[in-house]
Amino acid sequence: MSLLKKTFQGAIKISIRNYSANTGLIKPPKILITGGLGQLGVECAKHLRGKYGKNNVILSDIIKPSTEIFNDGPYIFADILDFKGLQKIVVDHRVDWLIHFSALLSAIGEQNVPLAVRVNIEGMHNVIELAKQYNLRIFVPSTIGAFGPDSPRNPTPNITVQRPRTIYGVSKVHAELLGEYYHYKFGLDFRCLRFPGVISSDPPGGGTTGILFK
Repeated sequence: MSLLKKTFQGAIKISIRNYSANTGLIKPPKILITGGLGQLGVECAKHLRGKYGKNNVILSDIIKPSTEIFNDGPYIFADILDFKGLQKIVVDHRVDWLIHFSALLSAIGEQNVPLAVRVNIEGMHNVIELAKQYNLRIFVPSTIGAFGPDSPRNPTPNITVQRPRTIYGVSKVHAELLGEYYHYKFGLDFRCLRFPGVISSDPPGGGTTGILFK
């Protein structure tokens, strides 16, 4: 079993157990994964489809999928900057859970900061507002990049000085705090997990780890 698959099984099983225990799960949830063609989305979809069924997990992105990915299960075009388009997807497909992977990673984000602000911050605003409006459960991964050079190390506490030095890191701190706020203000079921650098058999996706291991 790959390291990436083990990571996702550990990260997502907690939410799965809590959902089943708290709701007396009768039918499987309908799950939408944004930014699904990155290093994380495809593996996540495989795991969730194995548990909830092929047709209950919808991968989405703005690029053309490979034939293999297209044949593995539902795939649709979804632009996270298009709120109305996302709204239509959630309603038409009766989405229950939203897993939000869409982002410009650290290395690419530094090359185009205005675009990174739009994708990483405005896109986050869109999906979290959708989650509130339609009572979705939402998972948004964060990153080790949410910490900065002023953060204490070995061990780094969960609650500490962050001050990241990349727009990707800044956007993830924003996502963490926005999700926490929506939870306390509106009761939104928001989940977040800070991933370390991710290494997989897939090509690098534009993050710092991808640069280090090219």
